[in-house]
Amino acid sequence: MFFGELNSAVSFFDKIVAWRKSRRRIDTVASRFVSLFEAHGVHRNQMFRLLGHRSPIADLQNDDTLLRSLTEELLDQAATLFAVRRDWLDCATDEIYPLHDFYKKPAEFGLFLDGLLRRIGDINGVVLVSESDQNEDTALIVIEETVSFLDEKPVYRYHLCNNWLFDYWKSRAFLTACVATAWNKKVYLMGRRVPIDVIRKYSFGTSFLKYEFDSALPTAGRHWHPEDMAVKPESFLEGVSEGDFGRRQAIDLWLQLDQLGFMKTDLPYNHVSRSFKSRLGSSHT
Repeated sequence: MFFGELNSAVSFFDKIVAWRKSRRRIDTVASRFVSLFEAHGVHRNQMFRLLGHRSPIADLQNDDTLLRSLTEELLDQAATLFAVRRDWLDCATDEIYPLHDFYKKPAEFGLFLDGLLRRIGDINGVVLVSESDQNEDTALIVIEETVSFLDEKPVYRYHLCNNWLFDYWKSRAFLTACVATAWNKKVYLMGRRVPIDVIRKYSFGTSFLKYEFDSALPTAGRHWHPEDMAVKPESFLEGVSEGDFGRRQAIDLWLQLDQLGFMKTDLPYNHVSRSFKSRLGSSHT
């Protein structure tokens, strides 16, 4: 009797799994096309208008009729507009956003921002940080760029800069250099402390940012000021791992990057370099 009940339970479980699979949405090129616009605050009836595409409004009513209008050119245009991977639209990958890795490359981050600023010029962003006992990303830069307007309402696209271990001294210094580089270009990055699940969700580029209140920039979480890392030794060193060794290495690298011009900001602080040199000296005593 026990085995009969067990087999019955297993059979019931299998049916539940099969039912859930049958209910799961099957992605198509048309459904992903619509999801892309809706995830950026654009209603499906506005998609063609945003792209400047002339097609009967009836083609927008459902995914089957929409598919008739989706040319290669239109798919390329949509992918470029929102800076997503074209192969995601083709249902060939789950990675929506291409990821940008500027660890050890603050100069390339500056060039990346210059490229964005040459377009419309209105960009900002946020630095998300968290804690984890795993070897994983614990910081993420999200850049929001204005790309168009619909009835005077801005439309944004997003860029994800990953591969940051926030408590690791070397990563901390290069992240600070990127923050300072942005501020020097009048690109002001907010700071938010968030649960690690938030960074896990977005750091692989496989999830849309959550659109609400006319933006998808993730600004929920406890406020902090990333720019402080470029001007205040205490803020720069907060939470750096590897004890005194990590703190000394972090300060030393900060000073090296400062000599290369990566820690310059327009913030009204005097004798910043001197304060970091003093902090390095005190760590040797």
